[in-house]
Amino acid sequence: MTLRLALLAAPLALLAACGPAEKTPAQSSGQSSDKPVAQAAPEAAQPADGSAVIKITPYVGGPLQVGAAGVGPITAATAFDQPTIQALFPKAVVKSAFIHVGDGPPGPIITVEQDNVPLLEIGKGADGGIAEIRLAAGDVRGPKGESLLAKWAALGFTTGQCRAGEGRTVNQTICVRPEAPTVSYVFGVPGWTKGGVPDEATLKAKGQLNEFVWRPAETAQVGAA
Repeated sequence: MTLRLALLAAPLALLAACGPAEKTPAQSSGQSSDKPVAQAAPEAAQPADGSAVIKITPYVGGPLQVGAAGVGPITAATAFDQPTIQALFPKAVVKSAFIHVGDGPPGPIITVEQDNVPLLEIGKGADGGIAEIRLAAGDVRGPKGESLLAKWAALGFTTGQCRAGEGRTVNQTICVRPEAPTVSYVFGVPGWTKGGVPDEATLKAKGQLNEFVWRPAETAQVGAA
C-alpha cells in the first residue's frame, strides 16, 4: 500500500467503527433535518422532602373571601405573627394590640385595616396560633357569597342552625351552615334584649348579618361566636 492510500484508509476505518449516526424521525422518512428536534421537558423542581409547594396570593383589595378553609390568604397554618400577617396584607395597616373580654386578662390580637376600613380582628389561641378571625366591616363575602348586612330571611337559614350568642355576641344570634362549620354568621335583631334565639318571624322581619367569625376546625365549636 502506498503512503497516499494508507492516509485515506485510516479515517474511513474510524468512521466504520463508530457505526451509523442515529437518525431523527424526519431523517428516517427522507425529510429535511434542518428543524430542531423537540426535547422532553425536564421535570418540575420538587422540594427535597417531596412535600407540595402551595403558592399563597396576598390580599391587595376587592372582596375578601371567608370560607371553610380560611379568610383570604389566611389558613389554619398561618402563624399568629404581625410580620406574617403584614406580608399577607401588604397594602394594609397591621397592628398588634390587646382586647379585654370577660373576667380574664386582656388577650393579644392583631388588627388589619385597609383604606380606613377595619377588615380583621385576629385573636390568639392558647397554643399560640390563630384562635379566631372577626370580620364586621368592608367588602367581606361568606362561603356562599353572602355580604354583611344581608337579611336573615335571604340567607336560607333555619332556627335549628342557630344558637344564642354569649359574651361579645350576647343578644345576637349565631348561625352555622353544615358545609362550613368553621364560619359563624352573627345576626343582630334591633332592640332584641331578651337573650336566647328570637322566633323565626322576628328573625325574618328584622335579623341582619353583622359579623363573620372564622375559627380553625379544631376550635370551631369552642366559644359563643
